[in-house]
Amino acid sequence: MSLHLSPKVMDVAFLVLFASFFALALVTYAVRVRLHLSTLPPLRPRGAGRRLLPSLLVGYFYWLTKPICRLAIRSGQSASFFTVLGLVVAFGTAIAVGAGHFALGAVLLITTGALDVMDGEVARALRSTSARGAFFDSTIDRVADGLMFGGCVVYYAGTVVMYAALVALVMSFVISYARSRAETLGLTGAEGLMQRADRITLLSIALAFSPLIGHHVEGFVPHPTYAVTAVALFIMALLNTGTAVARIVWTMKQLGDPALVSAQAGQTEAARVERLVPVEASGPAGAAAAAAALRGRSHQVG
Repeated sequence: MSLHLSPKVMDVAFLVLFASFFALALVTYAVRVRLHLSTLPPLRPRGAGRRLLPSLLVGYFYWLTKPICRLAIRSGQSASFFTVLGLVVAFGTAIAVGAGHFALGAVLLITTGALDVMDGEVARALRSTSARGAFFDSTIDRVADGLMFGGCVVYYAGTVVMYAALVALVMSFVISYARSRAETLGLTGAEGLMQRADRITLLSIALAFSPLIGHHVEGFVPHPTYAVTAVALFIMALLNTGTAVARIVWTMKQLGDPALVSAQAGQTEAARVERLVPVEASGPAGAAAAAAALRGRSHQVG
């Protein structure tokens, strides 16, 4: 005898499981912070990329993915493996969202974000960080961002929501490019609220809540509007645009002060060394590794 669940029951079951899992984990993390068993990530100073999400949620996600990161490290796979795996899951996310399977899209999008954390943790744990690895990871992240919003563009094709998704997509690229270009000109940090984690979080939540609310309001029609995701895309289009403008204005202002650019250039180089060389490296060996890392030859691709 097979158990047949109606689509409405499946919508409710998914949302209850989704919300319960993350809510219980968040409460657990908050209690740990209260008991000083976990530490919140430090607030970023102005110019270092302000966060839309509070430190509690940022720290919670890293804490939640820590056990998975440990398993990833023990697997013996390279960081690049998880970067590529994240790209594959991002493709799956785009296909799921484009086909209207928003609940599945939410799960896959969160998985993409988790894999993005994992590849960095694996690279640091295996001491395989490198300029090549950082470039590869950043480039794949841009592709994943395009797929994330691209699925929404496909689903909402021919509607006004499609334009919101397109604006959110283009501005997410502008945000990333403005920061990377500023760093090549000797600036560290960047202004604006919408970091990549913020975009993934907001869209994941919208996708997860869309099926139940959309089916309740519109019924099980062939192509529901899914108003929750539609509204979220308009909000993200506005926030992404505001972030891009803030980042451009901030960068232009900094570049107008030659003394400040010269001072920050040294900080940029130091930060670059810190990203390329494992934290554990110190003393003469660490200095040698830093010099080799700057020449781009000392480490394997991360």
